[in-house]
Amino acid sequence: MSVFISKARYFRAAAASLLILCGAALVFPQKRNALGWTWQNPLPQGNPLYSIHFNKDKRTGFAVGADSTVLRTEDGGFNWKTQLLPFDVTLSGVFVRDRKRAVIVGARGSIFSTDNGGASWRQVKTESKDHLYGVTFTGENRMTGWAVGTYGSILKTTDGGETWTVKKADTREHLLKISAYDAGKAVIVGMNGIVLTTFDGGENWRLSKPCGNFLVSSAVFLSPEKLVAVGYGGCVAQSNDGGETWKLIDVHSRADFLALCFADERNGSMTDSNGLVWLTGDGGATWLPFNIRTNPKLVSLYFADEFTGWAVGEKGLIIRTDDGGYSWQRLSDGGRDDVNDLRFFSEDIGISVGSRGRIWLTNDGGRLWFPVFSGVEETLNALDFVSDQKGWIVGNKGTILRTVNGGASWGKGVSGGTEDLLGVSFVNDRVGFAVGANGVILRTDSGGAYWEIQESGTRVWLEDVKFFDENRGVVVGDRGTILRTTDGGATWNKIDMKLKENLYALSFYDDKIGYAVGANGTILRTTDGGETWQDREANFAVNLYAVTAFGRNEAIAVGELGAVWLTTDGGRTWEVQPNVTSNSLQAISFLGGSNLWVAGRGGSILKRSESLSTVKTTSPKVPPVLRMGTAGGKPKPRQPLITIPDDGDIPLATPPVRENR
Repeated sequence: MSVFISKARYFRAAAASLLILCGAALVFPQKRNALGWTWQNPLPQGNPLYSIHFNKDKRTGFAVGADSTVLRTEDGGFNWKTQLLPFDVTLSGVFVRDRKRAVIVGARGSIFSTDNGGASWRQVKTESKDHLYGVTFTGENRMTGWAVGTYGSILKTTDGGETWTVKKADTREHLLKISAYDAGKAVIVGMNGIVLTTFDGGENWRLSKPCGNFLVSSAVFLSPEKLVAVGYGGCVAQSNDGGETWKLIDVHSRADFLALCFADERNGSMTDSNGLVWLTGDGGATWLPFNIRTNPKLVSLYFADEFTGWAVGEKGLIIRTDDGGYSWQRLSDGGRDDVNDLRFFSEDIGISVGSRGRIWLTNDGGRLWFPVFSGVEETLNALDFVSDQKGWIVGNKGTILRTVNGGASWGKGVSGGTEDLLGVSFVNDRVGFAVGANGVILRTDSGGAYWEIQESGTRVWLEDVKFFDENRGVVVGDRGTILRTTDGGATWNKIDMKLKENLYALSFYDDKIGYAVGANGTILRTTDGGETWQDREANFAVNLYAVTAFGRNEAIAVGELGAVWLTTDGGRTWEVQPNVTSNSLQAISFLGGSNLWVAGRGGSILKRSESLSTVKTTSPKVPPVLRMGTAGGKPKPRQPLITIPDDGDIPLATPPVRENR
């Protein structure tokens, strides 16, 4: 039995549902930047991908997704380039007509077309404002096409997508996916179990409900009369009369089936809500479950033939199979690498660092990120620059890197230890300090080439450090630890705040005014360089992982659940900034105005697209001594809240080597 594998995901939410379809997905989309943010994940990017499709040559393909994400490949998916759309919109479906021509559909009736391989895209005007979820083309030269969407919306073209005629089915249900056998035969699936079939090019549609009221996620023609449909509640159905009658297939599962694909009349696959892949070699009469152990989950797939297929999903994951789905390889990292710190030197130039030794550079304000070879595999936790050319990075297992050319290349420093390093601060191009696990403090006067250990007087984890000059500095860490030195670290004095919460980050506006943030919404402010601190606890009990002071009374703090807060009155009140992610944030770079970037778990990088908004919450007047947090009870900022394991995960793909003849 020859079969191929697919995998998919369904998000169950009242306001945002994702239905996995063969080569397309349903998304109840958000307006891009509706909350004032733009996704800017490093490539391979971490934005969700909702649809993928390839030309018959198996080399030219497109993948589309959230926030106008359009990726194109010319080598079968081993390398992808970002395409630019003239509008900001969630994209849900794509169809590649040939090497040069493709059509994309998305929110608010959006249809985009290219005839030059994606070098430019133009919006095709239609009379529809309904969200479009699926698109397909068929017939000679793929001139006949349909797009389907909300409230029974059906659009048809007979000129390759140049013009579209709006049609309405005899239903107001949302239509999720369309699959065509030829220019006359097509099948649509939708909410509340509906299946629509046509045999006259869409002039008339026959309605059936093979799964009762269970949602039908996908259906395909295997022959002019034979159809297979799958849906929720374990529904698998066959029809041999064009959808007039259906026979239920018992697969001994009540899972929700989310996607369905067939390479030919016999060989196909479907996915379920439990992460299993089901395979058939007899046209859907019998199915066997398998698991390819991929995480993040996949949301769309496409097969060019019986053997070669691709799938895309959450966090930008793209995978490929060349053996009909028995084995898969990753074409992207799926945005799994956490971004732990970032720095922008101007509106265009920036750098970010993260897990697995990742370093990315950008020269266009963060829209595109380019990987830089670090030479290490350890997680990189923090960075500091004294100019746009000279900088340092610290990471786990005593990792220290330095650059003298703006991050284009990096050399290793000798830390003399193996403790994880979490914070770094340089006062000039020679003298710097690093802090980390088990109370370690390191000092260098050789520009980071060599380091010496200083006695901190504690064994708790030290999370961040800031030096004003070669002598004066402040360190914060777990269990409310605050250390201060005035002699270059020869001695350290502990500031007793009677505080039990972990402190994760420091930031100073000048050598007097600064902030420290930590667990359970802890915010402290100093006006004397860290000698004394005032409690500025916010009215929210989430961990705060980064803070930036950009004025005498202005600061931004970020943390768990995508939290972003702004104060303009020295921390007395905080303005909540609505965000578009629930991923924990642990890095900030702010240049003023809308030039604000935040970053964190899962490769998340977001840029502010407008000025910060004002929604105020008042901080309670509670002294730090009264807070009863438990030491060590909260996760450290560089410890993922959810771990995506690599053990047994699909391996990274490498392009085939062509022999010279």
